[in-house]
Amino acid sequence: MEPHKLPIRNMKRFKEDLISSHDPKFLFKDSTHFKTIKEKVNDVLKAHFDQKTFEKEQKEQSKSSSRSRFDKKAKKKKKLIGLLSDFSLKLGLDVTARAVNSKILAIVTLFSIILSLAVTSFVVVNHKSLDVLILFLIVIWTLLYAVVYLFCVFVMFMYLDIRMYRYVKEIEENLPDFLQLASANISAGMTVDRALWYAVRSKFGILAVEMENVAKATIVGEDLEGALLRMGKKYDSRILKETVNLIVEGIQSGGEMADLLNKLSTNIKETQLMRKEISASVTTYAIFIGVATIMAAPALFALSTQLLIIIQKIFGSIHMDNSGGMSGMFSFNFSGESISISDFKKFAVMVLVISSFFSAAIIGVIRKGSVKDSIKTIPLFIIVSLILYFVACNAFAVLMGGLF
Repeated sequence: MEPHKLPIRNMKRFKEDLISSHDPKFLFKDSTHFKTIKEKVNDVLKAHFDQKTFEKEQKEQSKSSSRSRFDKKAKKKKKLIGLLSDFSLKLGLDVTARAVNSKILAIVTLFSIILSLAVTSFVVVNHKSLDVLILFLIVIWTLLYAVVYLFCVFVMFMYLDIRMYRYVKEIEENLPDFLQLASANISAGMTVDRALWYAVRSKFGILAVEMENVAKATIVGEDLEGALLRMGKKYDSRILKETVNLIVEGIQSGGEMADLLNKLSTNIKETQLMRKEISASVTTYAIFIGVATIMAAPALFALSTQLLIIIQKIFGSIHMDNSGGMSGMFSFNFSGESISISDFKKFAVMVLVISSFFSAAIIGVIRKGSVKDSIKTIPLFIIVSLILYFVACNAFAVLMGGLF
């Protein structure tokens, strides 16, 4: 076979052999300059193959490199789907991540369609120009669509994360009782897998479901150690991971499992009791923060609002006569409209909402160790502080309105 008619696959093999037979750092000396191994290989290929075959091989290499870059971008786009899949797997949801993403896209699309119809109706009724309609539609289907989609995804992740955190808390609360029952079963003569299986109770909730999955995996043929380690990695719980690791080490070393499980149960209960004592010791700080946010701040803002109203009335009733001889030397100007009452009320509401949010979050961290425990108290703090602010505004208006 002539050299220029060699197939491409042989050319690739020829090129690989040339590169592998020399040191990549080795430089070939040419008549005018030094050449690297890749440049020398290209010269050899041009000498042995025709130009068309060489250009075709170069195009295939460029396509493969561009395809690899495209694959990297696709992997980055799939991170969101992978994160949703991880949450769905851990929470035991029946729906897939792509199904959740499709529902979010459908909701955002429906919202954009309704908003587009509303904007179109408004433009037609008010006889606006077509350019205004096109501008609004472009904003709705580009910027607003992306913002609403990201907001829905953020809300979904927050919901799944909070739900996962509740699962972890439930597992940690029921784990000591489960280990104590398993220890009693082992002391009665059961094997470790059967002891764990017969210790499952419906009151254990998600822990019972996970242990049933471990038992099913062992029945199918999987090792008990592997099933337990997979369950420990599934949840972000240090107590669960350390407990599972100790159980696996005990099984592999052949130690006294009944005594080990009993000690683990006792240690977990002591840890939980210590956490409760720490939470009780900082209750004073939590009460102080709550009272300052819910009661003191709304009352002070309401008093400030009423004082601002009174000051505006006083300065609005003052009329200075500048017709005297002193008018050229001194000039006084009193105005009652320096600060708007409505603007001050908006400022007060905004400050109360922000302070209530962070106060509830701080109380959750102080008492439970995580902001996720204060999800229920955040809306309660905001609502109560706003209600007390408006009630205090009306009360101060009644008490101080007749004085001026």
